[in-house]
Amino acid sequence: MKNVVKLSVGMLLCAGLLAGCASNKPKTDQAAQAQSQAAAAATQAIADAQSVISGAQSPCTDTGNAAALLQQAQGAQASNPAQAQQLAAQAKQAASDAVNNCYLSKAKDLQTQAQGFKNLSADQQSRLTQAGTYITNNQGKPAYDLLAALVAELQAAHMTYTVVKGDSLWRIAGKSDVYGNPYQWPLIYKANADKIKHADLIYPKQDLDVVKNPTAADSDAAVNYAKHRGAWRHNKAAKKDKKYASGTN
Repeated sequence: MKNVVKLSVGMLLCAGLLAGCASNKPKTDQAAQAQSQAAAAATQAIADAQSVISGAQSPCTDTGNAAALLQQAQGAQASNPAQAQQLAAQAKQAASDAVNNCYLSKAKDLQTQAQGFKNLSADQQSRLTQAGTYITNNQGKPAYDLLAALVAELQAAHMTYTVVKGDSLWRIAGKSDVYGNPYQWPLIYKANADKIKHADLIYPKQDLDVVKNPTAADSDAAVNYAKHRGAWRHNKAAKKDKKYASGTN
């Protein structure tokens, strides 16, 4: 009987040990799985940060301290994946913030330039307004892209006007499809100083270049010059015109 009891106790003990061994296996598997997931998350976070840093393009390539943070993340990847993931996330955010701030700064400069142009079309004004909304919403890249294209378009906008009998720079500038203000005639003269000998003498069939969107500063300077130039007497006005056209007036 004693032997039976001992055998039973031994069997129970063995079974208990076996059960204990079996119950430890899932825990080990879970730990390994968690470690693997942490390593994968760190790897992905590092890749995401690297993508933002390497994706920075001119004119905004400065990513602040993102590269240093990324290097720390890579150093911690093997020994501490959780820390590596955190550092990589910080690197990604630092790069994103630095690039966005750069684009915002440049967008604001372009916005000032665009606002300085006159005679914007309804579509151009709409794009300028949209860019302002992007800036308000802290969206640097969309604002910069929109304004860079708009300013380039405004700077490049020219038209050709062919002189007809009875025309004068005063009359041309006053046309609604040109400037709608005769006092802006010096703008036309300045753009064509190489082909106009005297501002008061133009001839039919001459092709004149007209800057469609002069800046407000250029427009104001032209109006001021026109109002104070005086009449053409003894070639004095022609000399003044040449100084104005050369920017030395």
